[in-house]
Amino acid sequence: MSSIQRYHVGPRLCEIVVHNNTVYLAGQIAEDLNGDIRQQTGEVLGCIDRLLHQVGSDKSKILTVTIYLADMADYDAMNEVWAEWVPHGHTPARATVEARLADARYKVEMTVVAAL
Repeated sequence: MSSIQRYHVGPRLCEIVVHNNTVYLAGQIAEDLNGDIRQQTGEVLGCIDRLLHQVGSDKSKILTVTIYLADMADYDAMNEVWAEWVPHGHTPARATVEARLADARYKVEMTVVAAL
């Protein structure tokens, strides 16, 4: 039987779940909600880097990402930041959708599944 490890556990969710050498991250959002899509995307990607590092993984091991945008008009600007961050040759499977996010100030949220 494999173990399940949970990190940063709160009353509604935990930030990281590790199971069978797979890392699952909760939806990541920016803390500074006054920034534009570029700033918020950069902050979200930084959060993903830090969380993966905490469990011994990194962005080159990301298997899939789902990106939620509050407005698809931000798609190109988000992709500019993404393209600078994602490692060449290690791009994950990815989906990007427009969604109404939990707070109107959120411009982007990302969920990640990565290998350990």
